Amino acid sequence: MAGGRAEPLDVKINFFSPLPPTRSEIARQTANLLPLLAQKAEVVVWSSEPQWLPAAEKHAAIRHYDPARPPWREISQADVTFYQMGNDPRYHHAIWRISREHPGVVILHDLKLQHFFSGLVFHDLGLNRRQYLELVERHHGATGRVLAESHLRGILGTEELAEECPLTGGVTENALLVIVHSESAQLSGETSVQYLPLGVGVPPQISAAQPRPAADADVYRISVFGFLGPNRRLPALLRALSNFAQRDRFRLDIYGTMEGEEKIHQLVARLGLTDLVTLRGFVAEDQLDDALRQTDLVVNMRYPSMGEASASQLHCWQYALPALVTRTAWYATLPENTVAFVRPEYEAEDIQAHLARFLAEPEKYRELGRNGERHVKRNHSIEAYADSLLEVATRVPEFQAQWIARDLARRTGTALNAWHDSSTIDACLPRLAEEIRTLVAGNPSGIPRSQVAATSTGLAKSG
Repeated sequence: MAGGRAEPLDVKINFFSPLPPTRSEIARQTANLLPLLAQKAEVVVWSSEPQWLPAAEKHAAIRHYDPARPPWREISQADVTFYQMGNDPRYHHAIWRISREHPGVVILHDLKLQHFFSGLVFHDLGLNRRQYLELVERHHGATGRVLAESHLRGILGTEELAEECPLTGGVTENALLVIVHSESAQLSGETSVQYLPLGVGVPPQISAAQPRPAADADVYRISVFGFLGPNRRLPALLRALSNFAQRDRFRLDIYGTMEGEEKIHQLVARLGLTDLVTLRGFVAEDQLDDALRQTDLVVNMRYPSMGEASASQLHCWQYALPALVTRTAWYATLPENTVAFVRPEYEAEDIQAHLARFLAEPEKYRELGRNGERHVKRNHSIEAYADSLLEVATRVPEFQAQWIARDLARRTGTALNAWHDSSTIDACLPRLAEEIRTLVAGNPSGIPRSQVAATSTGLAKSG
């Protein structure tokens, strides 16, 4: 194989994911993964979008599907199914619907999925209010349902609700395995969880390693990029910049799809920042790469955080760029010598302090960027990530056996509770547990993987 990679595996993979030109970092990651996965396995990518860039078909078969009428026969022919799950309901609602019917490996790109489920309701994407409230109550109890009802009435915002009711279990409850990208991730429930450092693809030739000398830089460029939801703290950044004595030394460029864009335009005007701030919207990948080569400092704050690793942060490190990040969740675990931290309770003060220090000693901040570049090369290669997914694929029979055991135990418990008292149940449990263990432990009888997968799917549908 090219690059000395091992021989192909005898495994067929389903990969449910958005694809470019979808405006999603997950779509971009999938495009980077496909060539590597396809070197070792047969890959079929399933897309609910009617169109995708032809480049993806160089490495994998692309199949369009209608979540209302999935081609189950073809889907069930694979040995393992991966589901790329993020918080945007537009790109992931169809994936979620399939995952509920066909257990597979869920790759979580956000640890709080309240925004996803709330969006399904408000955008009429297959979840009505009654179903949503029942889902919240199942995972967060009666108190969660009361909070969700307040949210539906417009009293409680999504950000506040997500802190109390992340609703992540609504995505993971039927998974064979959940992959997370943060070592600090803690998920409720019995589903198996595995940590993999998020992998990031290598962009085109990077010239950021040779920054402009400070003496020649009268004005520095700050960039914000990615999906710009309320937790990206744009208003806080703009207010801190407006009150900064040397604000004319900076130009702020904002790239990406933005929630509440008109309000941000109004705030920029009201704060007198029209000459310093440019909202550039979503740009093509090559345009963003060019912009990052001309950037001096990135602001990548998140509060509250959705909990998972930031592809945007990994991307800016590839350009050896220093970044201001909120000291919370995954960001709080980053090495102190790779980022500049902003405390959530002192945002304005910390932002202004960093801007002042940057002007006084820009080389110290550039060193943060260079350290980050070394960190991302050492810990977040897309090649290592692809190899880890392939290793997971070889262990799917193990995860399927665990899933069936959990499902049988749950169904048995429900049946016993309906027909017997607690003393009878206690007497039966050891024998039942041993029977379940014998049935599914390690799939010792040599049952084909496809048959185990079909059993899993059948149990899920009957439930």
